[in-house]
Amino acid sequence: MRETQLKIIALAQKEVAEIFGNKVDSRFVFHTLKHTTEVADAAGAIANFYQFDDNDKFTLAIAAWFHDTGFSSGRIEGHEIESAKIAETFLHKYKVDCTFISGVTACIQATKMPQRPVSGIDKVICDADLFHLGTKHFDERTELLRQELQFYYKADITEREWGLRNIEFLKSHHYFTGYCQQMLEPVKQQWIIKLEKGKQKNSGKRMHTVIWQQPFGGNINNPSGFSSHT
Repeated sequence: MRETQLKIIALAQKEVAEIFGNKVDSRFVFHTLKHTTEVADAAGAIANFYQFDDNDKFTLAIAAWFHDTGFSSGRIEGHEIESAKIAETFLHKYKVDCTFISGVTACIQATKMPQRPVSGIDKVICDADLFHLGTKHFDERTELLRQELQFYYKADITEREWGLRNIEFLKSHHYFTGYCQQMLEPVKQQWIIKLEKGKQKNSGKRMHTVIWQQPFGGNINNPSGFSSHT
């Protein structure tokens, strides 16, 4: 990428680090600077694989760094819109072209669940955001998300309930890029098998159902709008 683009990315990283360090509640233990960094790295790796041009790489980088900054509002619902606003304000400070800004905000909002990417870069950021589903870190990350949702909704989510939600989500999810389909999908399928085995082992245990609002609509008895990862 060009020197000016790299400088703006570096400034974006600094800005985002400040937001997560000072404005995002530390009880959001999944949506953190660490997650953001991993998404940015994954987006860059996929973009390099497909040899995206500098402008598309720049768009992806800025969108990835800002995509969860909307958690500074203290709300899960609508955080993508808030993230897009924060990115837009940042980019205006550096006199970035309005067309480019529109591309960044659209890319950020493509991460909203359920994912419905339109462009190629939308598909990349969507896969980058859920990259962990197909890695050895899935169980660690999903436990952090369970803790985060319990804090946010002030409700207990049992391991059995969470396991069932994860099975449903992993089965319904699909990667959009061939890169992730080849590299990550086999590992994701192994997680489904492991979770299914755990479900069978615990099938005789009574499940206590807790009604709690999902970040994307519905409740635990109506999981059609549920997504455990975003």
